[in-house]
Order: sequence, then structure tokens, then C-alpha cells
Amino acid sequence: MEEFKEYILKSKNFDEIYDIRWKLHLGDKIERKHYNNLKIGLVNVPCGGYGDVIKCIKIFTYLKKWYPGANVQILSASKEKFRNLGIKEPIIDIKHKKYKDDHECTKFKYLKLSNNKKFDFYLIIPVISDPFEINDFKAMVPHATEWNTYTMSEYNDTDTSPVDFPIGVGKNHLGLFFDKSILEKQNIIKNPYAVVYIQSSGDGLLHSRYCFLSFVEMVISKTKYKSFKTFEVVIPYWIVEDINKYYPFKKKCLEIFKKYYNEIHLVTKDESIKLYNSKSINSKRIDSKRINSKRINSKRINSNKTSKKQSNKTSKKQNNKTHKKIILRGDILPQSREKFIGFIQGSIKDILLTGDESLVDTLNCCKGKTIWYQIAPWKKNLAENLYLETGNKNYKTYKTSCGNMKGYKFKNDIDKLIKENDFRIKGKARFDSALICFHENNNNKEIKKLIEIIEHSRYLDTLKKKIKNM
Repeated sequence: MEEFKEYILKSKNFDEIYDIRWKLHLGDKIERKHYNNLKIGLVNVPCGGYGDVIKCIKIFTYLKKWYPGANVQILSASKEKFRNLGIKEPIIDIKHKKYKDDHECTKFKYLKLSNNKKFDFYLIIPVISDPFEINDFKAMVPHATEWNTYTMSEYNDTDTSPVDFPIGVGKNHLGLFFDKSILEKQNIIKNPYAVVYIQSSGDGLLHSRYCFLSFVEMVISKTKYKSFKTFEVVIPYWIVEDINKYYPFKKKCLEIFKKYYNEIHLVTKDESIKLYNSKSINSKRIDSKRINSKRINSKRINSNKTSKKQSNKTSKKQNNKTHKKIILRGDILPQSREKFIGFIQGSIKDILLTGDESLVDTLNCCKGKTIWYQIAPWKKNLAENLYLETGNKNYKTYKTSCGNMKGYKFKNDIDKLIKENDFRIKGKARFDSALICFHENNNNKEIKKLIEIIEHSRYLDTLKKKIKNM
């Protein structure tokens, strides 16, 4: 009670006062009474892709494990995506009030619940509106208040702050959603292969093509990969479409691949297309016009048939040694999470990614991988903090984050990144405090009276006077 009052008197604004919901009991040990039979609703309105859905699944898994007596349930505008990922738990549908399909990236006031079940504790995961407004959420959940509704950001998201659970990398963030990897070993590709999983320029990323080209040029030029006679690259389907429909991009791809490969194949969902086929690699071709005829030994011209046969055999062996093939696999993605992690595990050390959860899944399963990262404008803060935590200078700019031809050796402290940015440690402490606070706020009569005074005070100075006179 006294701690609660003292906190209010020290607060500089109302936003700071509401932080008491998770600040007051940081470091305190949680007991079963604090969460037993507590109804927790995870509210998920994604905005494209599967990343927001996977975050919700991971939080659901955490809470079920941490607080076994609580009743945790998901409320989502994208129920089908959860089913696609193999989640069979009951999910309450969130639907648009007017339209059948337009549920994602939508403010709560335009949405409705298919079930009127009430929850004690709501967690918005993640917040997509800028910033979160309790009155917007109340339009969908009338009994929602500042005291029973909590918010969680995307990784290192600066647009929707302040939130109660700012997840991400670095100072003032609660870490990444690490968990034990569950994977299904891939058996589709038999040759060595790389994985590229990035967004297209149509998603607001103007450097997408540059990103892909930077990565593949770096990879195929590395000495340790040059020995592969057949090398495959798993790519998202937008790259297939760009190669087929946008000639400048196709031309640039061929220019890069021809330096190292005799054959270039593109596999789509329906067919395999041979983009290029040559007996020798471009960089090793000899221009006959440049040969000085005076330097030709006349003895070689008059050599016998036997020596010709021998030289032919030798040249064939040399051609066989240099004949190399690259296959761009546009027929693989997308995959379920377990299968995708299996593809990540089986790929070469270098991998190119953009999705938050793809990044975390790779750190989970294969921390020995060198992760090259496509920096979206809205993920610049995450990339900067990845640089600060790992020391990997390539994350400083989009020009080098996808691939760097200038140097392969650089600091990349993945162990530090994982150790110091684990939500299971940093986030658990804040969740424990939030649940203890919630229990106290609803069971302590004096604290309930304080909360009532806060809610009926318009100005901070007036509130502090009321608290002092209690």
C-alpha cells in the first residue's frame, strides 16, 4: 500500500503511473495464488506474414509452462494461420464488423469477437497501431481497462512505444523468443544448398534485388563453396517471378552466375527452366583472336593422330572438372515452421533472412550459422542493436547486411547475443511482477481504492494531493 502511494507521488505523468502494473514487484517471487485460475487472453491481430502469429504461439507456450494453473487462450484475426502452423488449441475468432476477409492490420474499433467470453488479463501481441489506445480496444472489449490490458511490441519496434513488454535486442528490451527447436529434417535437396528468405520490393523494400544479388555473389565466390559441382539456392517465389518477368534483374543474375557455372537452372512450381548452358565457364574462356599465330609451334600442327587423341582426352577431362551447375529452387518455399527449420539446419553456413522469427529460429537451431540480414526500414533499430550486441559490422548498413565481398572475417558474437537477450529470463521477470501486481490490485481493498482515485483524477497534481491527504 505505502509503496503504491510512494510510486504515484514520484511519477511525472500518467503513463508512468500505469507502469506500476508491472514495476512494483520486480524481483519478487511469484506464487501459485497469483495466477491460479487466472483467465489470460492473448489478442492477436497480425499485419501480414506469419511472424506476428509465431510470436503469439511462443508467448502462449511460455505462459502455459510458467503458470500451469492459469487458463490461457488465443483470440486472433488470423485463425487459419495458426491452423496452418499446426496449432489445434481453441481460438476465438476476431472478425471485421463489415467485411468477411479484411481482418488483419485493422484497428480494434472495426473488429468484433465471435465469442463474448471475458478474460481477467489481456495481452495485445503485438501492438500494430501507432500508438496503442485503450479506447480503441474498448470498442471491441468493453470491459477492458488500463489495469487489465497489457501491450507487447514487435522486436525493437520504435513506432508503437511505449508498451508494457518491449521485446527485442539490447538495452531496455526484454530479449528474443528463444525456445527448443522442433524440426523436420529435409530430404528434398541432395546437393549442397543455401537458403534465401527475404521480402520483395513490393513489400516496401526497394533494395530486395540488390540484397539477393549481394548474397549469392558473395557465397559462390567463397573458396569453400567453389568445389561444389552442383549447388542449389532455395529462394522465395518473388525472385522466380522477377527473373522471368524483369529482364534487367535476370541479366544481372546471369552475369554473376556465368563467372562460376556452366549451367544455370530455375525451378518453378510447375517446371524446370534452363537459363544458361555452356561447355566452359565464362571467366576461363580463351579468345582465339588474341593468340599470336607466330607463336604456334609447327611441330604441334604436324603432330600425329595419336597425340591428337591424347590431347582430346586431356581437354575432355579438364572440361569435366570445370563443368558446374547452379539450381535456383523456387519450388520449396513456403514450408511449415518445423520443415523450414529443417531446411535451415541442412543448408551451408551462410544464410540470408529478413523475418524476425526466421532470425530467432536460426539462432535457436544453428547458432554456428552466419546470418545475413535484409534490413527493412521498420527494422533498422533491430539491425543496429544486432550490431551492438554481436559486433558484426555488416549489420550497420543495408549495403553490407545482405552480403559483403570486401571481407569474410568479422566479429560475430552470437553467444553474447543469446546469453544477454533471452526473453525466458528478462521477460519472465516482468511477467511475474505483472501477475503479482494484478493479483494485488484486485484483492487488496486499499489498492483498489487507490486505483479508483487514479481513474477519477483528471490532473496529476490533483491526484497527488488526494494521495497525500489519504
